[in-house]
Amino acid sequence: MRRHDTRWLIVILANLLLGWLTGLANHYLAPLSLHLYITGLLVVFAGLRVDPKQGFIATLLTGLLLDATMPVPFGTHLVLLGLIHATLLYGRRRFPREGSIFGIVVAQFANLFLFITLSFLLVSQNPRPSEAWLRIFVDLLVSQIVILLITPWFLALQSRVFEKMKIHPETGRPIAHPAS
Repeated sequence: MRRHDTRWLIVILANLLLGWLTGLANHYLAPLSLHLYITGLLVVFAGLRVDPKQGFIATLLTGLLLDATMPVPFGTHLVLLGLIHATLLYGRRRFPREGSIFGIVVAQFANLFLFITLSFLLVSQNPRPSEAWLRIFVDLLVSQIVILLITPWFLALQSRVFEKMKIHPETGRPIAHPAS
């Protein structure tokens, strides 16, 4: 009997949860003219801990979901997140994948890359682009600080969900419980 592999779905659901929480935070930060952009964090677990095929599916579907909910040309997040995921896969064997410190570093650089790329793509649509850069810088600074604080929690959440589902994230095999 063939068993369906749902690792990509677990990652997508965790990413949706983080996206929803970020949307709530952005709602409450709107009176302060702040906007959190923490999309770089959404590719870290899939790129470092999940099987390459399942992780790539999760990353690309996350990119499509982000494209559908953000005011960017359709396919932008799909391509950018796919590029980051491919970069992580290229060096995956050399990276320490288990700890949260490297996950924080990857999330910081991925978010910085995404934020700067999207800023250059979209700042020309602003009626006063020279004034937009100060806000962009403040949003980037706040977003990077938030990523620094929540990355260990988010990576632990995803690891814990895989543990509760009794699925190894990289192999997809059931995890055996030690005798208690």
